Amino acid sequence: MSHENPDGDALGCVTGLGLVAQDLGVPFRIYIPGDTSLPPEYSFLPLFDRVEAGAFPLVAQSTTAYILDCATAERLDPAGLECVGDCINIDHHQDNRGFGTLNLLDFEATSTTQILFDIFRAGGWPLSVEVATALYVGLVTDSGRFQYSNTTAAAHRMAAVLLDVGIDVNAVSRSLYETTPLAKLLLQGRALDHLEIRLDGRLAISRVDARDFEMTGADENLTEGIIDSLRRIEGVVVAAFLRERTSDGTVSQKVSLRSTDGAVNVAEVAHLQGGGGHVRAAGFTVESDAPSLMDWIEREVGARL
Repeated sequence: MSHENPDGDALGCVTGLGLVAQDLGVPFRIYIPGDTSLPPEYSFLPLFDRVEAGAFPLVAQSTTAYILDCATAERLDPAGLECVGDCINIDHHQDNRGFGTLNLLDFEATSTTQILFDIFRAGGWPLSVEVATALYVGLVTDSGRFQYSNTTAAAHRMAAVLLDVGIDVNAVSRSLYETTPLAKLLLQGRALDHLEIRLDGRLAISRVDARDFEMTGADENLTEGIIDSLRRIEGVVVAAFLRERTSDGTVSQKVSLRSTDGAVNVAEVAHLQGGGGHVRAAGFTVESDAPSLMDWIEREVGARL
């Protein structure tokens, strides 16, 4: 299992480990919390159709939970986790405090799939093209196509091994970056309509709400990547993107934060609202209206500039 609103690293982890379990003849299930549909750009991944979503599944108490690429148990279902046996926590987020029964944390790893890659090789398990593809998806997305500052020599060596296995890099790139649903483009347009530049050009902040989703026919899984458009604006030091959620009449905002050069530790800002992440990429969810929250983000970012 991994966190809600999964990215490429989360989905690469759960499908990659699932494939290895399948090869070893070990019964397994894959779970992602939340009722939002999975991002369609990852539908080419093997076992994508095996991912269960929604409420925490009923499992036997002897079941071992492998929690991958998830900084805190709160991003899953802590109450549900109590019904399982051992919780194996494998992650690379710096704010992961080791909530598992067993914890394998490597804060220097470019992606959590890189940790799995090391595990699989240490275990002597041969890498199939399918497993290699899942691991590569996590690596290429979390490194920003090998452009982010977390890209290491080890990440490139891992990519070289996966290429030797026979993954189709061009096909992965087309699926992830060159095939976009129309609804996603329309939603990006709405986000740009709401764009505000604050703090003398150093903060770019935008939002989408229920009306934007309704008008474009998009849902939350199509918001991935919008914040990168904000981050690329010239002069911007921090980018923030809010998407509205309504449940049982309660309005909340899911917030993504990005720091362009690490001068502002956005994980610190996220921690103030119960979230977390990396120095340059973090997020949180809080019950709030968008205007008030945008003003709060401006104050917190401004205090750190």
